[in-house]
Amino acid sequence: MAKSERSNPRVRNIIKKYNKLNRISAIIRFLAGLGVLGFGIYFREIFEVVFGVFAILYSFGVFRARSYSIGGIRKAEVKKLYFIMVFIGIYSLVNPIGNIALLFDLYKRDLVLNGGL
Repeated sequence: MAKSERSNPRVRNIIKKYNKLNRISAIIRFLAGLGVLGFGIYFREIFEVVFGVFAILYSFGVFRARSYSIGGIRKAEVKKLYFIMVFIGIYSLVNPIGNIALLFDLYKRDLVLNGGL
């Protein structure tokens, strides 16, 4: 992070808000993954089990990730769009509960790219 970004309180608040939204997204993804995994175990569906475990593991990765610059946040959100589109299609076929976390990620992405953060 550049020195000017570290000393600017407005930028620090934006980064803190983004990291907070990222943690909320990880928690929602973890809960959605548990829901998909639970349905997969109950109905004995292998795809629900696999994608439920994937959502849980991905939530741990997202929860640990922190952003320290505005440019890094923007770059990460632009790259994540393809991932979100593919998994909305997959979770629509497997179990729509998984889409809840992805829709929140789209909301977070729109906040970042449209200047809401």
